[in-house]
Amino acid sequence: MSIDAELRKVDAEYAIEYLQEHPESGLCCDDRHCWITPNANETDRQALLLDAVEAERLKDNPRLRLVSGIAHAGRSLWVVRRMT
Repeated sequence: MSIDAELRKVDAEYAIEYLQEHPESGLCCDDRHCWITPNANETDRQALLLDAVEAERLKDNPRLRLVSGIAHAGRSLWVVRRMT
């Protein structure tokens, strides 16, 4: 996982705005870190960081859904629900 020193830590409100404006992005978490990845298909890349409390708040947002069966064992991924 690449961590860029320029990444900033954000709160859940900012993160949901980012996710809605970038529908290809996602919230990714492993045992130690949570981050917004700019492309949910490439979960190693990071755009924003979240601390554990803010990540839990974001996971509880009804606009997100958990993606099952991602390629990285030990990681979870949430993306914005498609509203039809």
